[in-house]
Amino acid sequence: MQHAFHEAFFPRRFGPLPPEVSQLVKLKMFGKGSIIVQQGEPAQHFYYVHSGQVKASILRHDGTEKVVAFAEPGQFFADVPFFQQVNHWYTCEAMESTQVSEFSQAMMEMIMRARPDFVLTLMQSMAHKVWMLSNQMMSLTFDPFEVRLARILLEILRWRPKGTRSLSITHQELSSLVGTSRVMVTRVLNEWRERGIVQMRKGEVCIIDMPALERTAELGAE
Repeated sequence: MQHAFHEAFFPRRFGPLPPEVSQLVKLKMFGKGSIIVQQGEPAQHFYYVHSGQVKASILRHDGTEKVVAFAEPGQFFADVPFFQQVNHWYTCEAMESTQVSEFSQAMMEMIMRARPDFVLTLMQSMAHKVWMLSNQMMSLTFDPFEVRLARILLEILRWRPKGTRSLSITHQELSSLVGTSRVMVTRVLNEWRERGIVQMRKGEVCIIDMPALERTAELGAE
């Protein structure tokens, strides 16, 4: 159950790029706050993260931002619109100093000749994202808000250094990730604080009772 739960709701990491692939793609560095992919632009490239973190978000017509995913080391991003040959439907921003490999159409043609098996890795990456999206949609439909919030917190912690329990994140940012109001996030976090699950400071959430948070996240997977 635990393995299936993580596979269904947490992003999957892939191993390092094969040497034959690394030699063909372009290595790039982006400073914190740099825009790597702009919403609405043609998807001429996709990327693999070596270090750092990338946030993917959609800017709505009313000016509000909806965070849809994070890409961590060992993960691809912007690959789905690239292979769909459509414009990027989200903006990707470096959350810290981030190193990526950039793939283009010409590079992919060379990679397919040198390492055709690598295409399977890309297919697995995209298929996993579709599966995650399906499970997230089911979670939005059937799971209580507390379950979804617990999963988001665990997903963020999962890619932090082992032992990390404190997250620099605002209630507004959490509400964007979960897809609900800031008021709802604050209410649940206050309830968890009373139960000794979390402590809160301005712009920070600290997990005190990790087993309790994990039990909450698994409720919808039963």
